[in-house]
Amino acid sequence: MATMSASSIGRVRALHPATIATLLCGVALSWLLFSILQASEHARNDFDVDRRVQARVAAVARSFDDAAEAMRAINLLLGSTAQVGDEQFARFAAPLAGAHPYIQALAVYRFVGADERAAYEAARRAHWPDFQIRQRRGAGFEPAAARPLYLPLDKIIPEPVEHVAHGYDIWAFGPHRALVDRTLARKAWTASGVVPLIEPRGGHGIVIAMPLAGDARNGGAGPGGAAGITEVVIDVASLIEQKLLSANLLRHRGVEVVLAGQVDGESTMLEVARYGNAEPDEPAWWGKLLGAHLVERSERFDVYGQGWELRARARETAAVHLGSSVLLVLSLVCTLAVTAYVHASVTRRRRVERLVELGTADLRRTSETMRLYFRAIDASANGVILADATKPGYPIEYVNPAFMRMRGYGKDELTGLPLDELIAGLPEQAAVHELHNTMREEREGHALLRLRRKDGSELYAEVYVAPVHGADGRTEHFVITEYDVTTAKRYEAELEHRARYDTLTGLPNRALLGDRIERAVVFAGQHGRQGWVVALDLDHFKYVNDSLGHPVGDRVLQQAAQRIAAAVRPDDTVARTGGDEFVLMLIERSGEDQLMATVDAVLRAVGQPFEDEGRRFHLSCSAGIAAFPADGRDAETLVKHAEIAMYRAKEAGRDTARFYLPGMNERVGERLALADAMRVALAGNQFELHYQPQILLATGRVIGMEALIRWRHPELGMMRPDRFIALAEDTGLIVPIGAWALRSACLQAAAWQRAGYGPLRVAVNLSSRQFREAGLAGLIAATLRESGLDAASLELELTESLVMDEVELAIATMQEIKAMGVQLAIDDFGTGYSSLAYLKRFPVDVLKIDQSFVRDIETDAGSAAMVGAIISLAHDLGMRVIAEGVETAPQRDFLHARRCDEVQGYLFSRSLPVAEFERMLERAQAGAVPGQEG
Repeated sequence: MATMSASSIGRVRALHPATIATLLCGVALSWLLFSILQASEHARNDFDVDRRVQARVAAVARSFDDAAEAMRAINLLLGSTAQVGDEQFARFAAPLAGAHPYIQALAVYRFVGADERAAYEAARRAHWPDFQIRQRRGAGFEPAAARPLYLPLDKIIPEPVEHVAHGYDIWAFGPHRALVDRTLARKAWTASGVVPLIEPRGGHGIVIAMPLAGDARNGGAGPGGAAGITEVVIDVASLIEQKLLSANLLRHRGVEVVLAGQVDGESTMLEVARYGNAEPDEPAWWGKLLGAHLVERSERFDVYGQGWELRARARETAAVHLGSSVLLVLSLVCTLAVTAYVHASVTRRRRVERLVELGTADLRRTSETMRLYFRAIDASANGVILADATKPGYPIEYVNPAFMRMRGYGKDELTGLPLDELIAGLPEQAAVHELHNTMREEREGHALLRLRRKDGSELYAEVYVAPVHGADGRTEHFVITEYDVTTAKRYEAELEHRARYDTLTGLPNRALLGDRIERAVVFAGQHGRQGWVVALDLDHFKYVNDSLGHPVGDRVLQQAAQRIAAAVRPDDTVARTGGDEFVLMLIERSGEDQLMATVDAVLRAVGQPFEDEGRRFHLSCSAGIAAFPADGRDAETLVKHAEIAMYRAKEAGRDTARFYLPGMNERVGERLALADAMRVALAGNQFELHYQPQILLATGRVIGMEALIRWRHPELGMMRPDRFIALAEDTGLIVPIGAWALRSACLQAAAWQRAGYGPLRVAVNLSSRQFREAGLAGLIAATLRESGLDAASLELELTESLVMDEVELAIATMQEIKAMGVQLAIDDFGTGYSSLAYLKRFPVDVLKIDQSFVRDIETDAGSAAMVGAIISLAHDLGMRVIAEGVETAPQRDFLHARRCDEVQGYLFSRSLPVAEFERMLERAQAGAVPGQEG
């Protein structure tokens, strides 16, 4: 470094730390002494302010007591004399009011009973000619209404200018009566809250009341035997001003006094008077510097049951702190003198220290640079090795701490160790040979290696090699840097696993399944073997998710996956391809018998009861089988054909298996075309409702009808529901179709009722998927509101199998519908698997006997007995019975004899379009009875 110039040697810093420390300590000590003395001055001033506040509170309280004493004197006068005339009252009360100018009025109110009113008014007119007991009406007065008791103004000093106030009944005025009630309850002096005064305008005052005791001299018509009430009205501002002024408590400079009183019925305080001024006399900046500030005090006191508050603000001036201010100035002067002496002493020593510092600066900077280089290497998160390039085996000279942590070695174990030994044991890696070539050729290189730690565990590392050249250009060392990428490699492997396996069940997914099928097909073609692809789908699994929730559904899928995997061989493949769909690839079977044994084992395993958190339920599955290479030579085709066969298994009743046949493709195409046509039909109004009448057997009258859907296909013509309803259920189209049918039926039934055809009831079928929709009750309610149809005129028909699946959920849904007033019917009763224990719990109105029983009642005694038993059972449970499929007169007569309530069938009418049904209703109104001609 260049030598220091003369000007640099002579330069002296402004202040040495010792100088600053001396100055700060002196200032701190001065301020401490100043603060202690000032705190003492504050305490003395605060005590003085508190004393002033207490003096004013005492003066105000005595003022209220003086006013109350004037009222007490009147009370004693009235209580000691049998009759006190108005002149006598005036002579006695006028001096009292004159002695206290702040008293606005002294008044006496007497209790008068209803039977005394006339005599009392007549007697008082001797003094006040227009005297009458009056009550407030707005801003004026009116004659008091008849009441059992009055409390009119009897005497007052000074007398009011408006004599209409004479006889004012305060018992009828709510706020004034509240004061009277408190006075009578306390039996002592009682004050009101702050009230506005008429004079002076804008002023505030209070009323102090005292009960007038009743005896033989002055009567006792009031509550508790009281004869009346005496009151004094006080101008609070005048009272405060006179009392504080007379006591010389308002002339103190720098003091502000605020008086606030409680308002009746509220907790808030209203300011009624303010005196004095607390503004400062000295300039704000230096006054605040020396401690001048406002002192605020507040004192609450009670005036005969009402709260009051005196607030005082006093200015603590700078003059109070004169002693502490002088002490502060003297202390600061001493501090500056001592600081100047210390500064002069240290300046000389600093010049010498500066020369020594500059002499060693170059050496320090050089050593610091080297130290930083080594610290950077030591602090690196990656392993660094320095190896000698001039010796055989490249012995290690240095390793940083990160390398020792990464590989598990100590520093002494690595120093002098040949570099080759750190990568020994893994010679099969091509990257190792690449690193050897890099160092032999003395160039930079890079490789990804699988290495071993000292404990034998493996790690993956990115290894970089760079040569270090000497002054002569020869390579003297190699710097090897290792980056641990083990976590990244594991994450990469995890991503690869997730790309080929299902995360919920751990089974292979569709991608891995496709790879295995492709390899199996190639192997089967080369060796003349056969294999099978089996598509599985859990039956009605959607109901598990909808009724129990998706977490339960996920656990059921996991159980199903375990059962399926346990039912096949280890070399078979079980994959989950989505939702509740699984695909099996089965190999090494001698024929279809062994194949079907495996498939049957899978169906039985899935069919076992599932249990979850105390719930027990059953599921089944349907299977479709495609053989390779006969039914396809690629994975996509085989899975597609297996799924087609699976759909055929579902159509066949579920819980079964079907082999793929070439004709199934056409069937699938028809189903897809029909499903698309249904969507077009729903948007194009191709669906229509036909109605079959329901007859009351006792009278033969049409009392209702069942709505039956038809599809008027533009090419295929009229289609019955058995052609398309099952497909609508599978595709979910049954929900919008069912909603359309419900709305159309309700609108039509309401229209026929308005047309005068009577209170016809319409029956509408609900599908299982509709019944499990979460918004079913809301849909029914909205439809009834839109159509205007009474809820009792709508009957919803449910099948036995529908309500027996998830019974508790079904009962809850039925009860929600019943709460609207809608009727419920069990359709096709007797063909399902109803439990009588559940039947009595169902909120059902109607049982419909299936036509398979009605058809054979003439020829089969068992069917006849079954029909009779169903009718008797329904009646015992309080239900109506409708028999379907009545086609002959003997069937009708049999049902009539067994007391069946209603019937429907071809004997009476087939299902009719709207226009034909209306004509039938017209004929029925004209007297024609359907079905009676036979």
